[in-house]
Amino acid sequence: MSPHFAMPSVPSLTDSAQAPTRSVSVAVDCGHGYTKALSQSGGRIMFPSLICPPPPRVDLGEFGQTALVTMDGQPFLVGEPARRHATPLWSRDKAADPETLRLILVAAAQLGVTGPLQLATGLPLSWFGAQRHAFRDALLGYEATVTLPDRPPQRLWIDRVKVLPQAAAGALAALTGPVTRPETWLDLDVGYRTTDYLIVTRYPDRPMEIATELAGSLELGMHAVTQELVRRCESTYGLAFDESELERLDSLTIRGDRVALAPLRTPYQDRLATRIHDELRLRLGAQLDRLDGVLVLGGGGHALYPSLQRLFPQCLLGSDAQWANAHGYLLAL
Repeated sequence: MSPHFAMPSVPSLTDSAQAPTRSVSVAVDCGHGYTKALSQSGGRIMFPSLICPPPPRVDLGEFGQTALVTMDGQPFLVGEPARRHATPLWSRDKAADPETLRLILVAAAQLGVTGPLQLATGLPLSWFGAQRHAFRDALLGYEATVTLPDRPPQRLWIDRVKVLPQAAAGALAALTGPVTRPETWLDLDVGYRTTDYLIVTRYPDRPMEIATELAGSLELGMHAVTQELVRRCESTYGLAFDESELERLDSLTIRGDRVALAPLRTPYQDRLATRIHDELRLRLGAQLDRLDGVLVLGGGGHALYPSLQRLFPQCLLGSDAQWANAHGYLLAL
């Protein structure tokens, strides 16, 4: 059966620290590729997870305006304006990564938050157990005055935090609706750097069960595709390229000619899907042959789905796949 896509409650997966102050509720999925944020009032924003101080530049007056974000008076390029200057988020320790903390607060500001903020966010499955408490503590009380382009300053702070295992939250937000018999699903959350996996069983008469011993993170993501594409373009054209530059483009100009990138990506997407399949075969063994379905979620889900479908015949692409984790986080608030 195909899953229905709705959003149930996920209180059993939360790890929280509370304060009595009433606050605005926001869910932020700060991925290695993109930051996605939702508010309970219906707001939704997404931007590349890129942030850096602005580089020195020639003053061209009104002809050289740059969209700067300031935090407590310190200027930053954030999202698309940072493409040519920032490097992707690679830190494995989110609690000690100031860029992650800043991006979360900027995302909340873009949703219009001013004042206290109730935040739900997450970590990859393999990092969750070791890092959730430190990540929560780093976020709790984090504050700044954020000034976005063409907006007045917004003073906001995080006064309540819930940190969730990201793929589990996404699965519970996506796999819903009635079933007539037990169904076992593999959830694949394909991100820019990691792919989370877990096996869940749905029942007609009791809550979904997650097999915690069959869950984890693969150090494989869409970064591998972009990395291969960079190598090929550099070898073919004798030019240097940044990953953040090629990651988003459908084509690029080389010495006056337009070069389509989609056909170049296809073999690398197939290769990544095969690596994910083979690694799951090693980790899950015969469990892969006992599935009712494979649900593909995450920011890389759309791009990798055709390749995964050839390896998993019972594969389905989740509705609103890139936003599944953020939806799951929001339900926990």
